[in-house]
Amino acid sequence: MTPTGNDASLAVDRLRRARRALITSHRNPDGDAIGSELALAELAAALGVEPVIVNRDHAPANLTELPGVETVIVAEALPADFPEGFDLVVTVECPGLDRVGFDGLDRLPILNIDHHLANPGYGEVNFLDEEAPAAGEMVWTMFKVAGVAPSVSAATNAYVALATDTGDFRYSNARPRAFRTAAEMVEAGAEPSLISEWVHDGRTIGSVRLLGEALKTLRFLCDGRLASLEVDPAAFERAGADSTDTEEIINIPRAVAGVEVVVFCKQWEPGRVKVSLRSRGAVDVRSVAARFGGGGHSNAAGCSFELDLATVRSLLESTLAELLGGRG
Repeated sequence: MTPTGNDASLAVDRLRRARRALITSHRNPDGDAIGSELALAELAAALGVEPVIVNRDHAPANLTELPGVETVIVAEALPADFPEGFDLVVTVECPGLDRVGFDGLDRLPILNIDHHLANPGYGEVNFLDEEAPAAGEMVWTMFKVAGVAPSVSAATNAYVALATDTGDFRYSNARPRAFRTAAEMVEAGAEPSLISEWVHDGRTIGSVRLLGEALKTLRFLCDGRLASLEVDPAAFERAGADSTDTEEIINIPRAVAGVEVVVFCKQWEPGRVKVSLRSRGAVDVRSVAARFGGGGHSNAAGCSFELDLATVRSLLESTLAELLGGRG
């Protein structure tokens, strides 16, 4: 039987038995993905396991100051010595293997660490906790279970994971557990003011210009309850931006009074549109993302399409309008 549940000791035991582990996460990694990977790599090393972090895409510009981020390998394919040179794959914050961007990971045993409800438990060992505010909080728990004192850099990276996935403790997943864990991370050396500067004050010129391009397309539907915006390849070119420059854009319309749901459609490569969804309160956008093969959390989810941008935006607007009980 495949062990599945929120028992961190099973995850620690499986990690400890490895010799060399490939650590990865979903495409276009966010703060929880990168922060969790880096913290987990330190835990692995402390347990005598050689960690190798490999991601399909670069970290966003606002996460390039994280300690150890320079050790992350960004590549279009797995290392040349995979699988022979490894004996474990660890996926972090990745509800499905198809989200990673690499084929063949299942040629090795997988330790699956995630807090998404839709995770099917595809690993040999599945450390899954949908009540966790972030995967970084789960990695922090693994440190405690393993009896390993986190370094300042591990505490910093885990705090980045926790802070970004709770929206700086503004989202509904910022429950007492998140604040207790944050306090532990700060006591271990994480500096919230410095981390906030990295995350929020490290925007590129391209990202600011891309924000301007996106806001030109902003429209409000359902009496202002639904906000919709997009960026197409031409917008990326005009802004001098890339896919990592889209991170904070969706939060601008989300902050508008009365807006309950935001849909942000992004196309930076031909034939593929990535969609980000955000909502407030009881409006469950995860159910919408799941309908189109995506996933996420109740208030933050995403999916992708191999359709043209206009079709995708229209489809999502009508679907979300129905969810909100009104059209247009």
